[in-house]
Amino acid sequence: MREIKKPVKESDIRKWERGWADMMINIWQENILHLGIVDTGTLHDRMSKNITNNSGQITIAHQFMLYGLYVAHGTGRGYSRNNGGDLDFLDPSYRAVNDLNRPRKKGPAWGGGYTSGNPRTRRNWFSSAYLRSLYVLSNVERALYGHAYMGTMSNVVRGIFSGSITKGDGGTDVFTLKGID
Repeated sequence: MREIKKPVKESDIRKWERGWADMMINIWQENILHLGIVDTGTLHDRMSKNITNNSGQITIAHQFMLYGLYVAHGTGRGYSRNNGGDLDFLDPSYRAVNDLNRPRKKGPAWGGGYTSGNPRTRRNWFSSAYLRSLYVLSNVERALYGHAYMGTMSNVVRGIFSGSITKGDGGTDVFTLKGID
């Protein structure tokens, strides 16, 4: 962990938090490019951050296109919840009979590009980098604020893995998905 020089000014803390939020967007965009998730570029280009201070409670929120989570999990159209993983279109014999193993047109007739001909796979651009960086953020914030901060952070991390909606002090709902790894 980096050495934190004391006394720490509030402006230094806010600068560090803005830098962390920007760094997360840069990491995600690099991962998206590295994994080839650039069909239209929308996921890459439409990321933003919002840092708010509500009576001393700092909230860092990142926004991106929801379909990015489906890409990260290798799911999307044709997948449904609680299907037990038995998806006909993933079965090699079904793919062969229905000619799904070749590149083919996708989308409307006037556009849309071509598929690879391969079944979807996970392209995890999001969560592994996020969880590692969240650990770094936790260590720095703990050093700056002390143990009071850790109670807030543990609630956020618990929410990530429980699939819950967390009420923030300002009435902001934070929706988290279960099992992103």
